[in-house]
Amino acid sequence: MRDHDSSRVLKTTAASLRLVDTILELEGASLADLAAETGLAKSTVHSHLRTLAEFGYVINDDNRYRLGAKFCHLGEYVRTRKEYYRIAEEVVEWLNAESTMEADFTVEEHGRIVSLYGDLEFANSPRYLIDGAPFHVHTTAAGKAIVAEYPERRVREIIDRWGLPAATDRSITSEEEFFAELERVREQGYGENRAEAIEGFWAVGKAVTSPRGEVYGSLNLSGPEYVVDEDTKATQVELLERGVEQFEAKIDAMYSPDSAVPEEDGEPPDR
Repeated sequence: MRDHDSSRVLKTTAASLRLVDTILELEGASLADLAAETGLAKSTVHSHLRTLAEFGYVINDDNRYRLGAKFCHLGEYVRTRKEYYRIAEEVVEWLNAESTMEADFTVEEHGRIVSLYGDLEFANSPRYLIDGAPFHVHTTAAGKAIVAEYPERRVREIIDRWGLPAATDRSITSEEEFFAELERVREQGYGENRAEAIEGFWAVGKAVTSPRGEVYGSLNLSGPEYVVDEDTKATQVELLERGVEQFEAKIDAMYSPDSAVPEEDGEPPDR
């Protein structure tokens, strides 16, 4: 479980959130388990759990504490409050139908990468959700694609906060190498993850921007590295470019109701 800067957090809130992370990691735990894992007194753990339960974040199931369904509603609320969520879901669905790889749409929040739309096989595991090891911008195709659109000042802020830790032995770990990689992303128009986040995992990502020029996030295609050759890569990049083009055209139409969205055979239909 990753450490947090203790000077920036409220201890009581941090303790409650740590218990939430621990319940997630253990996939349900008793009071004794939680006290042992966190090092907190049983009475303290009980007080936090009682408060979390009162607000619907935790349930007591036969003396084992589990996360409450309220988290499902919160997640769905966050997803559906995005102005582009229906478009993102539609384009991700189309990419999944057209590609042999898995599609998703990710955003950057607080210098980390979060997948909002898609069904990546590993993304719902407790360890992934807690530690966010694959969320670093420098190890992911999505992260590279997104921050390549940012000014250098913002990129350095992210590096200063999170560093450039190695997730695998192929991860970028120096600023010089990372900024050179971002320049390469700008030149080719997409980011690539070559087993830099997860061993044997390959991904390509392309930024999606609004008519106002802000970066919404990144459309991505990913799969096992061993199936990727130059032809496969070219095919996935082409699909991604078509998906981004359609995404941005639909966003533009959303802001300009009178503008027409170009249609092509095999493109996701307008709704």
